[in-house]
Amino acid sequence: MSRLETQSEEYRKSLLVKNEYGTGGEYVSGHKNATADGDEKGKGESDSGVIGSLTDVNMRGKSLLKNKYSNSKPYNSSNA
Repeated sequence: MSRLETQSEEYRKSLLVKNEYGTGGEYVSGHKNATADGDEKGKGESDSGVIGSLTDVNMRGKSLLKNKYSNSKPYNSSNA
């Protein structure tokens, strides 16, 4: 192994100590921080069908109040 590779590996290990997704806690679709479960970290769809972080969900609700389109009046090519 070259000197650069040796130093790189040491540096990588020092960063993994700070990374909560280090070896064995990889960030995958099933990770607790990957799904929307009411906190600020998760963005993916949860079992309950919620998508986004807590802020995303709250802002979506506020935005929908101002939106002239809804499930009963969807946005499409006839009213674009």
